[in-house]
Amino acid sequence: MSDNATVSANASARTPQDRATFYGVHYREVTGRNQVAIPKQFKRAMEEAQEGQLLVMRWQKEPFLRLYTKKQFDKKLDEVKSNPGLSLEQRALSAAWMAKAAEPVEPDSQGRFVLPAKWIEALGFKDEVAFCGAFTFIEVWPADVHRETEKAEPKELAPLGAALTSILNM
Repeated sequence: MSDNATVSANASARTPQDRATFYGVHYREVTGRNQVAIPKQFKRAMEEAQEGQLLVMRWQKEPFLRLYTKKQFDKKLDEVKSNPGLSLEQRALSAAWMAKAAEPVEPDSQGRFVLPAKWIEALGFKDEVAFCGAFTFIEVWPADVHRETEKAEPKELAPLGAALTSILNM
Protein backbone atom coordinates (compact mmCIF):
# COMPACT_ATOMS: atom_id res chain seq x y z
CA MET A 1 0.00 0.00 0.00
CA SER A 2 1.32 3.45 -0.87
CA ASP A 3 1.86 6.19 1.72
CA ASN A 4 -1.09 8.13 0.27
CA ALA A 5 -3.40 5.15 0.72
CA THR A 6 -2.23 4.79 4.33
CA VAL A 7 -2.89 8.46 5.07
CA SER A 8 -6.32 8.23 3.42
CA ALA A 9 -7.26 5.11 5.40
CA ASN A 10 -6.15 6.71 8.67
CA ALA A 11 -8.04 9.93 7.92
CA SER A 12 -11.26 8.07 7.18
CA ALA A 13 -10.87 6.12 10.43
CA ARG A 14 -11.13 9.44 12.31
CA THR A 15 -14.06 10.82 10.33
CA PRO A 16 -17.28 10.66 12.34
CA GLN A 17 -19.98 8.31 11.14
CA ASP A 18 -23.26 9.66 9.87
CA ARG A 19 -24.85 8.90 13.25
CA ALA A 20 -24.51 6.54 16.17
CA THR A 21 -26.73 3.48 15.85
CA PHE A 22 -27.40 0.89 18.51
CA TYR A 23 -28.39 -2.78 18.14
CA GLY A 24 -28.82 -5.73 20.45
CA VAL A 25 -29.39 -6.28 24.16
CA HIS A 26 -26.62 -6.26 26.75
CA TYR A 27 -27.00 -6.86 30.48
CA ARG A 28 -24.78 -5.02 32.95
CA GLU A 29 -24.40 -5.05 36.72
CA VAL A 30 -25.44 -2.06 38.83
CA THR A 31 -22.79 -1.28 41.45
CA GLY A 32 -23.50 -0.26 45.04
CA ARG A 33 -23.11 3.37 43.97
CA ASN A 34 -25.84 2.94 41.30
CA GLN A 35 -23.24 3.03 38.58
CA VAL A 36 -23.55 1.08 35.30
CA ALA A 37 -21.18 0.60 32.38
CA ILE A 38 -22.31 1.26 28.82
CA PRO A 39 -21.69 -1.86 26.70
CA LYS A 40 -18.50 -1.47 24.70
CA GLN A 41 -20.30 -1.85 21.36
CA PHE A 42 -22.56 1.09 22.23
CA LYS A 43 -19.68 3.12 23.68
CA ARG A 44 -17.69 2.58 20.48
CA ALA A 45 -20.63 3.68 18.31
CA MET A 46 -20.96 6.87 20.37
CA GLU A 47 -17.25 7.65 20.17
CA GLU A 48 -17.04 7.00 16.43
CA ALA A 49 -20.05 9.22 15.68
CA GLN A 50 -18.74 12.07 17.85
CA GLU A 51 -22.25 13.23 18.74
CA GLY A 52 -21.45 14.95 22.00
CA GLN A 53 -22.68 14.58 25.54
CA LEU A 54 -25.15 11.90 26.64
CA LEU A 55 -28.62 12.65 27.93
CA VAL A 56 -30.91 10.29 29.79
CA MET A 57 -34.65 10.79 30.12
CA ARG A 58 -37.78 8.98 31.09
CA TRP A 59 -40.64 9.72 28.77
CA GLN A 60 -44.02 9.73 30.47
CA LYS A 61 -44.57 6.37 32.21
CA GLU A 62 -42.31 4.19 30.06
CA PRO A 63 -40.77 1.31 32.05
CA PHE A 64 -37.26 2.26 30.87
CA LEU A 65 -34.92 5.21 30.47
CA ARG A 66 -33.90 6.59 27.09
CA LEU A 67 -30.19 7.31 26.57
CA TYR A 68 -29.52 9.72 23.70
CA THR A 69 -26.44 11.38 22.30
CA LYS A 70 -26.88 15.17 22.33
CA LYS A 71 -27.04 15.25 18.53
CA GLN A 72 -29.85 12.68 18.40
CA PHE A 73 -31.76 14.36 21.24
CA ASP A 74 -31.48 17.75 19.52
CA LYS A 75 -32.74 16.16 16.30
CA LYS A 76 -35.82 14.85 18.16
CA LEU A 77 -36.40 18.30 19.66
CA ASP A 78 -36.19 19.84 16.17
CA GLU A 79 -38.72 17.29 14.87
CA VAL A 80 -41.14 18.24 17.66
CA LYS A 81 -40.62 21.97 17.09
CA SER A 82 -41.33 21.62 13.36
CA ASN A 83 -44.20 19.11 13.56
CA PRO A 84 -47.06 20.53 11.45
CA GLY A 85 -49.58 18.36 13.33
CA LEU A 86 -49.01 20.39 16.50
CA SER A 87 -49.97 23.97 17.21
CA LEU A 88 -47.21 26.47 17.99
CA GLU A 89 -48.17 26.31 21.67
CA GLN A 90 -48.07 22.48 21.66
CA ARG A 91 -44.68 22.50 19.96
CA ALA A 92 -43.23 24.90 22.52
CA LEU A 93 -44.76 23.02 25.45
CA SER A 94 -43.57 19.62 24.15
CA ALA A 95 -40.03 20.83 23.47
CA ALA A 96 -39.82 22.42 26.93
CA TRP A 97 -41.12 19.23 28.56
CA MET A 98 -38.56 17.11 26.73
CA ALA A 99 -35.73 19.47 27.72
CA LYS A 100 -36.84 19.38 31.38
CA ALA A 101 -37.14 15.59 31.35
CA ALA A 102 -33.58 15.06 30.08
CA GLU A 103 -30.56 14.92 32.36
CA PRO A 104 -26.95 14.95 31.20
CA VAL A 105 -24.82 11.98 32.21
CA GLU A 106 -21.05 11.91 32.09
CA PRO A 107 -19.55 8.47 31.58
CA ASP A 108 -16.01 7.99 32.81
CA SER A 109 -13.25 6.66 30.53
CA GLN A 110 -14.61 3.12 30.97
CA GLY A 111 -18.15 4.14 30.03
CA ARG A 112 -19.57 4.02 33.56
CA PHE A 113 -22.19 6.52 34.70
CA VAL A 114 -24.48 6.92 37.69
CA LEU A 115 -28.16 6.22 37.19
CA PRO A 116 -30.17 9.33 38.17
CA ALA A 117 -31.48 8.89 41.71
CA LYS A 118 -34.99 10.07 40.89
CA TRP A 119 -35.55 7.11 38.56
CA ILE A 120 -33.83 4.31 40.49
CA GLU A 121 -36.78 3.59 42.78
CA ALA A 122 -39.47 4.62 40.30
CA LEU A 123 -38.27 2.10 37.73
CA GLY A 124 -37.03 -0.54 40.15
CA PHE A 125 -33.38 -0.60 39.15
CA LYS A 126 -31.65 -3.15 41.36
CA ASP A 127 -28.69 -5.40 40.63
CA GLU A 128 -28.73 -5.42 36.84
CA VAL A 129 -29.89 -3.36 33.85
CA ALA A 130 -30.53 -4.22 30.21
CA PHE A 131 -29.12 -1.86 27.59
CA CYS A 132 -31.32 -2.32 24.51
CA GLY A 133 -30.42 -0.87 21.14
CA ALA A 134 -33.32 1.10 19.67
CA PHE A 135 -31.44 2.26 16.55
CA THR A 136 -30.83 5.97 17.34
CA PHE A 137 -31.02 5.72 21.13
CA ILE A 138 -30.60 3.16 23.89
CA GLU A 139 -33.31 1.90 26.21
CA VAL A 140 -32.07 1.22 29.76
CA TRP A 141 -34.40 -1.25 31.48
CA PRO A 142 -34.41 -2.91 34.89
CA ALA A 143 -33.14 -6.34 33.80
CA ASP A 144 -35.95 -8.35 35.41
CA VAL A 145 -38.64 -6.21 33.75
CA HIS A 146 -36.91 -6.49 30.38
CA ARG A 147 -36.63 -10.27 30.62
CA GLU A 148 -40.39 -10.49 31.26
CA THR A 149 -41.29 -8.25 28.32
CA GLU A 150 -38.87 -10.09 26.05
CA LYS A 151 -40.79 -13.36 26.53
CA ALA A 152 -43.80 -12.13 24.57
CA GLU A 153 -43.72 -10.81 21.03
CA PRO A 154 -45.21 -7.33 20.93
CA LYS A 155 -48.87 -7.41 19.84
CA GLU A 156 -48.13 -4.56 17.44
CA LEU A 157 -45.78 -6.79 15.43
CA ALA A 158 -48.28 -9.62 14.83
CA PRO A 159 -50.07 -7.99 11.86
CA LEU A 160 -46.72 -6.99 10.39
CA GLY A 161 -45.19 -10.46 10.74
CA ALA A 162 -45.64 -11.64 7.15
CA ALA A 163 -44.57 -8.33 5.63
CA LEU A 164 -41.47 -8.10 7.81
CA THR A 165 -40.55 -11.73 7.12
CA SER A 166 -40.85 -11.07 3.39
CA ILE A 167 -38.54 -8.04 3.65
CA LEU A 168 -36.01 -9.87 5.84
CA ASN A 169 -35.94 -12.84 3.41
CA MET A 170 -35.14 -10.66 0.37
